[in-house]
Amino acid sequence: MADFFSQQTTFFEQIIKRKNTIQVMLLKCLILFVGLLLFFVMLPLCFLSIGGGGLGPFAFLIAVGALYFAWYLISGLNLEFEYIFTDGELDIDKISAKRKRKRMLSVRVSSFEEFDAFDLEKYRQKQYDVVYNASASLQEPGNYYAVFRNAERKQCILILTPNEKILEAIQKAARWKVHGR
Repeated sequence: MADFFSQQTTFFEQIIKRKNTIQVMLLKCLILFVGLLLFFVMLPLCFLSIGGGGLGPFAFLIAVGALYFAWYLISGLNLEFEYIFTDGELDIDKISAKRKRKRMLSVRVSSFEEFDAFDLEKYRQKQYDVVYNASASLQEPGNYYAVFRNAERKQCILILTPNEKILEAIQKAARWKVHGR
């Protein structure tokens, strides 16, 4: 019983905000354009009443709904990743628009086959079965990668942007597999 209370738990967490790429910015502009187009097409119909029918309120709902749906889709493209390191286990959650959280990955650091600073050119030269990109941006300095095998024995790569505490905890837990810093 004394051993239970004397053991120290290692716990660190960090939130990383994904930087928008040009593709994401173009997608946001396209969604906004379609939403505004639908809004302005339906807006005149709000004031028309064909043969006394109730088209006006229905058109108004569609117009306002188009704007809301566009906002919902655009804000859903704002991503964050939460890294949680607990006693040799790394959990990564994907957070969309600060309203939806989903577990992206849970892995024991001791299962890492490689852990090193990320190099985009070397990454593009290799093939991986599964890619987990939980970094701020692939071009961002300070990225690291880990290679491991999942439960189906597929080769996976995890790309992340850890702070110093998370980085040190990973390096301690996978000391013999760390190539450099």
